[in-house]
Formats: sequence, structure tokens, C-alpha cells
Amino acid sequence: MKMKTSIKDVSAPGDLILETEVDNPTLEVELPSKEGLVNSNEESFKCKLGRSKCLKSDEHRTTTPVIEVIDVKKSYTLGDLEVPILHDINLEVREGEFLAIMGPSGSGKSTLMNLVGFLDRPTEGTIIIKGLDINKLSDKEVARLRGLEIGFVFQTFNLIPRLTALENVELPTYANTRSGVNTHERAKELLKLVGLEDRMYHKPGELSGGQSQRVAIARALINDPAILLADEPTGNLDSKTGCEILNIFRKLNGDGRTIVMITHDPEIAGYADRIVLVKDGIIQNAE
Repeated sequence: MKMKTSIKDVSAPGDLILETEVDNPTLEVELPSKEGLVNSNEESFKCKLGRSKCLKSDEHRTTTPVIEVIDVKKSYTLGDLEVPILHDINLEVREGEFLAIMGPSGSGKSTLMNLVGFLDRPTEGTIIIKGLDINKLSDKEVARLRGLEIGFVFQTFNLIPRLTALENVELPTYANTRSGVNTHERAKELLKLVGLEDRMYHKPGELSGGQSQRVAIARALINDPAILLADEPTGNLDSKTGCEILNIFRKLNGDGRTIVMITHDPEIAGYADRIVLVKDGIIQNAE
């Protein structure tokens, strides 16, 4: 299948493999942890790089791929010129894995994330999320799958300035939500989990960068997605705050959430279980 997309038409905002079997039924929503992700009474978080080998036990490991990228190519058209971005990409992400996709600026890593997140479609090849092939889904089906099974965290937070933190977290549920879930109460619980119980009714202009990114993480979790996609989530934060955000990702992954993080920084990538390097639109390693 070949498809050309005009740039004008695109809008998109020794490595260890650990897997966890995730129980994520269609009609149930389970919060990541009863103890919360941030404890305001704890001592200040100390940034320690390196992969955590103790977050998952052997009994929870699985080899089930939640993301499959098969022979994917992506190009855009600029007038009569076809501009190739990705070439013959093959990648599997297993359920419960914390994967970092690393590469320099312009390498194609963010384009790959947009394809995996169904924000764009491949020119050629196949992308399968939880057993569903994007090429066989209608736009409406793709939108629902994206809304329920994929949570996005962006470098620039993408919060709505006129809405409170609580309203921002609830926002995705106006388009898609799971049956039987009290989304207002869940939004409150998620803000508690990321340590913002006392900032629920503050607007983005009244929050620090780190607090804004925590709101964005809570928003990404509102529909209990199987996958979190994070594009340079610490890019606009200072080092200490960035470490705190990455510690939240680690804890979410420890609770079984699959996380794919885009970064150009080797130290940030060091938080992941596995690192894939993208350069010049080609995956250089895929362990």
C-alpha cells in the first residue's frame, strides 16, 4: 500500500528487556498505584541514572508485543518532490516495556512516534497496536483506539490555558471514555497520584514547568491507556525537575504500563529498559 501525504496536511503536535503482563479490560479502569506516584512527605528526590532491574518480577513478564512496526516507510511531498523520512522500519515493543527511542534532531524519531501514536499514517508498511492494524481501520476507529489505548506526553505540555488542572486532565474524556467510569473522580485521583492534590483548581499560568508536566501525565492516564508515548518529556525542564518526571515514568512502568519515550539525550534514555537508536530515518539497532 502506497500513500503520499503533503506536509501541509500533517498536524501532529547490555540492554535489559523487562515485560509485565497487563490486565487492561475494556470496561474497567485501574489506577496505577494506591500509594501514589509522588509523596510530598518523602525526602527530595535524588536523580539516579540507570535502569531499574527490580521493578518487575519474573512471574509478570510477557513476550506479547503491544506495538508492531513492520517494513514501514514514511515520506512527505513538497511540490513535485518526495521527501523520505523513514526507511524500512521494523520494531516490536513488548507489553510492560520501557523503551527509549534516541536520535539526533531530524533523525525521524518523532515521526516514528507520530506513526505509532496514530497521529499519522505510514506511506508504506504496517503498524499494529494491540493486534489491530491501522491500515484496516477507519479514521473513526483509529481515533477511538488512539483515545483509549494511547496516552501522549509532550515536551511543551499542551495544556489549555483557560482550563484548570482538573479540567485539563478531564479533557480527553469528552471525545473518548470507558464505560462505567466516573471521569471527574478519576481525574482527581490521578492528580493526587502525581502530587498535585493542592493544585487541582490552578490554571497552567499558575503552575511551574514540572507541575504542568505532571498535569500532562495525569491527562495521559485518564482513559487508562495501555501505552504512554512521551516526546522529549523533560526538554523544557531543569535537571532536578526532569529527574522527578522520569521517576514518575519509572513508577508507572513498574505498575505495568508500556512506555515509549523519545529523546536525544543518552542520560535520559538511560532510564529505559531498552534503547533504540534512529539516525537518518533508519533504526541503527533493534535488540
